[in-house]
Amino acid sequence: MTGQSPAATASGERFLRLSTVAVRWLLGVQCLLSGINWWVKILPFPNRFDPPDLPVKAEIVRTMIDSGWMFGTAKGIEVALAIALLTNRFVPLMLVVSMPVILTTFIVDALILPDIMAWITGAAPTGQLIAKLLDATYFGGAVIVMQAFLMFAYFDRYRPMLAWRATPEFPK
Repeated sequence: MTGQSPAATASGERFLRLSTVAVRWLLGVQCLLSGINWWVKILPFPNRFDPPDLPVKAEIVRTMIDSGWMFGTAKGIEVALAIALLTNRFVPLMLVVSMPVILTTFIVDALILPDIMAWITGAAPTGQLIAKLLDATYFGGAVIVMQAFLMFAYFDRYRPMLAWRATPEFPK
């Protein structure tokens, strides 16, 4: 027994359900805007129509864009995740499929140590550092936190995949 009243437990469960819906929508809208931006310029991020010599935030992003397919595939996965989250269809599957893209985005956005050092030495203006910190916080940190929260919320859907020793079962 937890010592909580049934009303408190019901209230907590309701809060988690509503939080899950809110986070699903927030992440869905963010991924939709970020993904669509590759084909239609709506945000100040790389776009397939940008000049090839336009600066990007990390060399790996340039390499992905130059490959001709890698960045577009990542953006397609973001759009697919957004559609799944916003329509509440195949959410656990798309959270797993999109995890490499979200993790890579987090790593690229979190690598701001050179920008901090440039600001400390006076080589970068404060505005640039603030922009990098906001980018790292929202587009990197918040996105991976929302992804992790949703994966935890849907953990029961993953439990069968985490069997230590699985035996195949064929339909009868």
